[in-house]
Amino acid sequence: MSAIMDFIKWLDDMVWGPPIMVLLLGTGLLLTLYLRGIQFRRLIWAIKFTLFEGRKKQGEGDITPFQALTTTIAGTVGIGNIAGVATAIAAGGPGSLFWMWMTALVGMATRYSEALLGVAFRSKLPDGTMIGGSFNFLERGLVEEEISPTWRTIAGIFVILFAIFIGYEATKLSGGLMILAAIIALLFLVLALYLLSGRSLPSVGKTLAILFALFGALAAFGIGNVTQANSLALGMEQAFNVPYWITGVLFAFITFLVVVGGIKRIGEVTEALVPFMAIIYFIFAVGVWVKYAGQLPSAIALVLRDAFTGKAVAGGAIGTVIRWGVARGLFSNEAGLGTATLAHASARTDHPSRQAHVGMLGTFIDTIVICSLTGISIVVTGAWETGKTSTPLTQEAFARAYGHIGEIMVVIGVILFAYSTVVAWSFYGRQNVMYLAKWIERDPEKFAKLYPRLHLIYNLLFVVFIFIGATTALENVWTFSDMANGLMAIPNLIGLLLLAPVIKRYTDEFLSRSP
Repeated sequence: MSAIMDFIKWLDDMVWGPPIMVLLLGTGLLLTLYLRGIQFRRLIWAIKFTLFEGRKKQGEGDITPFQALTTTIAGTVGIGNIAGVATAIAAGGPGSLFWMWMTALVGMATRYSEALLGVAFRSKLPDGTMIGGSFNFLERGLVEEEISPTWRTIAGIFVILFAIFIGYEATKLSGGLMILAAIIALLFLVLALYLLSGRSLPSVGKTLAILFALFGALAAFGIGNVTQANSLALGMEQAFNVPYWITGVLFAFITFLVVVGGIKRIGEVTEALVPFMAIIYFIFAVGVWVKYAGQLPSAIALVLRDAFTGKAVAGGAIGTVIRWGVARGLFSNEAGLGTATLAHASARTDHPSRQAHVGMLGTFIDTIVICSLTGISIVVTGAWETGKTSTPLTQEAFARAYGHIGEIMVVIGVILFAYSTVVAWSFYGRQNVMYLAKWIERDPEKFAKLYPRLHLIYNLLFVVFIFIGATTALENVWTFSDMANGLMAIPNLIGLLLLAPVIKRYTDEFLSRSP
């Protein structure tokens, strides 16, 4: 068992190592340039449309564009916005917050592209609801579209970087672990050769689609379920002295009432929950800023200055500042992981680009807004110099402004954010499971008969895991969940690069008839 966990820990380090950072940021930068800064020149239009027309029916789909946005925000705004930001500042200094912002601005182009392809290649389940995600555009896109040699080459080069990195790191291992690592490196190399040659792309797309769905289903029960339930139960015990098992039962029951109603009920719940929890956390954080208003300009100046000097970090390592800011930024907003495609594919919209405009706001709200509330509070109060990290650091910042009640405020934030994440990920996991089931049972009539039972079994299993997460010590579950979450990004980003011309075509088509 220890050997297996050693391998999972090693693979987690590889998944979230330098190559994935290069792939995530590189894809975002390339899409930003290719789409001529779509996230900057169309930001105001996207905000206006979402606020004033986002609740209207725009076309075929299950939920409104606004509900699709709140579902994705519910999935991304989680523990990372409280604990993750604090960890980045503790390890990388105040300047890491600046690099979180930069990562989000680039990531908005990635999120735009994900949402667009999610709608463009969506299909229907037996109950008439939409299903769309990275698995759909990987499977269908590489069959229905002509793939540009230029973008194939770019994707192939990125994959080769993975193969080289994993192969090099494999030399530091021994025995069975080294053999497994070498096999993984070889598989990446084979994938790169297929991409560079352009051979068997439909088969490559299908394989990547299945892998994405498999990793997504696993992540739903990990990062989207038991880990969040554990954090919520811990918060309830700390703040209100509620036993873990009671939290587990209540949490599982309330979640079941929501998820059994499918995406329409999830959309209705997130439409009410997300604005509420965002406003509550905004009020808490702005209260800190008001109390420390005199130090606010110097705190912002410190963030900007430290971003390029790294003097606040032990040893003055600028690389440490950038690495922590980028890593936590990517982990927080999930731009590039492919989760957003699952919700936006269900939106009632008449054009993929219209919903993509709405989709890119999720990254903006998650990192530019909510992460900033946490980060600036930590810096302006001076809490970042205490040596604390993670949630205790955020609690220290709020406690300096509000006293002990500030710690309770952070716990309330953890509870709300954890619950919203579980609700959204229940849908993400279901869509991935349904895709895998549809692939296994290829007869449409048999799948249609199986679908209702499979839907119910999945919902029951999901809430059972909530109870388990709330009442059980997790130990290595975080590592496994983190690994599965990161593995989703690789097939998703490859698909975005290969289908970049499709993204541009839909974008140009929409902008030609939109103000």
